[in-house]
Amino acid sequence: MYSLQVGDDLNTLPLMPNDGGTWSVMQSWVLPTRSFLEFVMFSRMFVDALDAQMYDKHHQTGHCILSLHKDQHCYSRILELIVNVWAFHSSRRMVYVNPETGEMQEQHQLNGRRGQMLIQWFSLSTLKGMDEDLAEEFDEDHSDRRWLWPQTGEVFCQSLYERERIIRQQEKERSKQQSKEKIQRIKKRARQKTLGRYIKPPPDDVGSLNDTMTVDQ
Repeated sequence: MYSLQVGDDLNTLPLMPNDGGTWSVMQSWVLPTRSFLEFVMFSRMFVDALDAQMYDKHHQTGHCILSLHKDQHCYSRILELIVNVWAFHSSRRMVYVNPETGEMQEQHQLNGRRGQMLIQWFSLSTLKGMDEDLAEEFDEDHSDRRWLWPQTGEVFCQSLYERERIIRQQEKERSKQQSKEKIQRIKKRARQKTLGRYIKPPPDDVGSLNDTMTVDQ
């Protein structure tokens, strides 16, 4: 799905139902932290896939792939829409909160989504696997091509982790070796021989100070 060729045919994107329910607009949504992190992982890859196809056309014509008109804020528009795509196809419950009354009402109920969701492309295991694949590709690809994904968050994979671990271990060993060499230099440092022996003079006769002195009248 992330390598689909969109062009002008939006039907190649994950389909969304027209069931009369409410969708999120203007980034007015709230997610638990864990779900938010999953959405960020998904949105990085999905927007990157769209960007690879639409970047040149968007900057030449101003056309945005998910808008009917020219849009100077195309990427904000994409993020505004795909949070609905992600929530729907990853089988999240979607609840509308009335801003005036606080009343909550579930939208696009899960029971009615059966057979419409592309869960296999939105599962956490799939996202993690793709995230590591992209990180490995970034680690091996040193070309100057324009690539949005590495610029939008952390790049992590096992090979990078192992390399960082080896670098930390090497720095630790280097520090230990430097400390050892410093101690050896101190031990081998030439020391000046004693020029003479200092003999402390004996103390004055303290008892004489306590003698009573008499003065003849």
